[in-house]
Amino acid sequence: MSTNESSAARERIIETALDLFYRQGYLATGINQIIAEAKVAKATFYAQFPSKEDLCIAYLQARHLRWMGWLKDIVEAHPHGQERLLGVFDFLRQWMRNSDFRGCAFLNIATEVPTIDSRIRGEVIRHKDALQWYLMEIIEEIARVKKGEGLETDKLAGIVYVLVEGAIVASQNYHETWPIDAAQAAVEEIL
Repeated sequence: MSTNESSAARERIIETALDLFYRQGYLATGINQIIAEAKVAKATFYAQFPSKEDLCIAYLQARHLRWMGWLKDIVEAHPHGQERLLGVFDFLRQWMRNSDFRGCAFLNIATEVPTIDSRIRGEVIRHKDALQWYLMEIIEEIARVKKGEGLETDKLAGIVYVLVEGAIVASQNYHETWPIDAAQAAVEEIL
């Protein structure tokens, strides 16, 4: 198999995992289903991903890049400062509706792979850390615009992060966007 064919097969496998792991769950999705839907030979699959865990790591890395890209596209379309922070909630509403309230791929995987020291959980934590850092960047921008005004950026970033995560989980649970609206209202009150 040529390098291009190998790369194309790898991408098909990851694209298939992006759909199946998110829609069906990690544990409910078997390797044989992925192989069939990606239209690759079993040997090709295992040449790319020696284990299902290896595929899950690639899935989470690809999902992270896409999700953060979606988030930044929506948020950064807003003017600077507070509007950008509130843009996070615009993104959450749009994402939850478009995903039929399937929720966070990373939290969904974390519930299926509860071992905290696994490589999979490490990827989940890296994604959540990246989200926290992005929120911190936005909040630091607000603090610069407001010239501080008593904003404790670390503390505020932690609060906003917890509100965002809670809004995602509650929205998934209720299949409604009111938790996102409530989290946004809380952030507006804090600011």
